[in-house]
Amino acid sequence: MPVAVEIRELHKSYRRRLPWTSQSTTAVDGLELQVPRGEIFGLLGSNGAGKTTTIKMIAGLVVPDSGSISFPAWQGLPQLGAVLEGSRNLYWRLSVWENIAYFGELKGVYMNALRPQASELLEMFGLADKRDRPAQTLSRGMQQKLAVVLALLGEPELLLLDEPTLGLDVSSSLTIQRLLKDLVRERGLTIIVTTHQMEVAQSICRRVGIMKAGRIELEDSIDSLVDLFGRSDYLMRMTQDAFATIQPELSDYRFEQLDEPRPGQVSLRIQLADSLAIYPLLEILARHKVELSRFSQEQPTLEEIFVKVTAGRPEARP
Repeated sequence: MPVAVEIRELHKSYRRRLPWTSQSTTAVDGLELQVPRGEIFGLLGSNGAGKTTTIKMIAGLVVPDSGSISFPAWQGLPQLGAVLEGSRNLYWRLSVWENIAYFGELKGVYMNALRPQASELLEMFGLADKRDRPAQTLSRGMQQKLAVVLALLGEPELLLLDEPTLGLDVSSSLTIQRLLKDLVRERGLTIIVTTHQMEVAQSICRRVGIMKAGRIELEDSIDSLVDLFGRSDYLMRMTQDAFATIQPELSDYRFEQLDEPRPGQVSLRIQLADSLAIYPLLEILARHKVELSRFSQEQPTLEEIFVKVTAGRPEARP
């Protein structure tokens, strides 16, 4: 997979604007990152981790103190679109179409090319019947969708989104997530998303980089991270009679009995020392001819992985 964005030894500090101090705060501290082309990459971190500063440096809005940002997949700079302030990217007193015409002209998109582009995007984002409404009368979710539409004018190759679902209700958030995945699948777009909403990242991203104190702590595909941090915990459901039969032989296992709404059934979470310990357990079940109505390995969520990776280290340092 070609590399869309390559970051090497990136540094950025901000001086504190106080007359009695010359201290500075480090926002990005030696960041190293490669983002593949043609997928959604998640830049994850708590507030103050350096996500927004990083994405603004990629966009050219903030100048790094040192280091480099390059775009190997393209000859020179790619066509770029960005939503960095959510609905604040809009002119609220202008209508949806007036916003499109204004930002289209800023991007140098002539009207004969802008009309079909904008019409397709408005249809795709469910805003076709809102084109004459002032932006300030739209719901928060619609304003966010309009901000993304404006970023897509001019057919960018790289889209930068800073917290695109922050503050949205569940329905609007899911709609934005679906649309972003559609853009990658249908247009081959490369998208970098910053977020501290782990469930959003797990839904839309193939790869993520977890930031802490201005650095990438860990970067990999979500599937690989789940395997790396996988637990040897298994969930199983059986009849009460079957559980009573095997319970004496479970004394060497750590297990807990879960709430089970089905009458006559028992649900268990069994914690194994390692993945190989499942085989003696299966022998016990087979010997007593226990039939399981549920048997699955419990996988860690991205939120649990994030907490493990970022625990125990301070945020931005003076």
